[in-house]
Amino acid sequence: MQNTSQPPVKMDVLHLGVLIRMLESREARERDVAVRALKEITPESIAVLLRDPKLTPEAIEYFARHAGERRDWIEALLSNPSLHEEDRAFLVAADAALPEEIKEIPEDEEDLSISQRIQRMTVGQKIKAAMKGNKEARTLLVKDANRDVYMAVLKNPGLKENEVEMLTKNTGTNIEILRAIGNNREWVATRNILNGLVMNPKTPVNISIRLLPRLGRKDMEFIAKSRSLPIALRNNAKRMTSSKVKKK
Repeated sequence: MQNTSQPPVKMDVLHLGVLIRMLESREARERDVAVRALKEITPESIAVLLRDPKLTPEAIEYFARHAGERRDWIEALLSNPSLHEEDRAFLVAADAALPEEIKEIPEDEEDLSISQRIQRMTVGQKIKAAMKGNKEARTLLVKDANRDVYMAVLKNPGLKENEVEMLTKNTGTNIEILRAIGNNREWVATRNILNGLVMNPKTPVNISIRLLPRLGRKDMEFIAKSRSLPIALRNNAKRMTSSKVKKK
């Protein structure tokens, strides 16, 4: 237990990384030193350091696996741009498994709109809302700056085809969302979603070109002449339409 009579130990990401490496040392003495030093650091101080992108991969992985029910650690790590995808997936799942901290809406939030409530949410709360929220929540959270939040919207079981279609037709939709939709066989089997993807200049070109042969002749002719679409896509459309004419 931490000695409360002593002032909190000051730590930076460099020294924290060193301590984590020492935990793997073959020398029992070094491991013991590291354990004692880590116990002297307040959990709140660790949470601050976990947000630092300069934190070593070993330290990030260690605290990801030992975050337990510390939401502040999970939130801090999820906001760290150096977090690996494997650890990110682990933390998102761990956060989703934690019990809700607040069962009812606080009195000071009762009169707030969904937009205002979302602004007060932590990353973990936003992820949960993205995966379980209604259409209004999904519409707002799909525009969030955090990747884990906007990608979580696609996992919401209430997400409708017309919502996916609107995402494909919106040039403001994040490229990663368009890529995920384009790689979903069920969604691209829907004609309107398919057309929306190929006609959206933000859709990754490799996906647009792969889906292009599924379009009709008139759609291809439109794409071939559209100056708003990538040149590679237009050239492929021109080649396909000309080859169909020759076959006739």
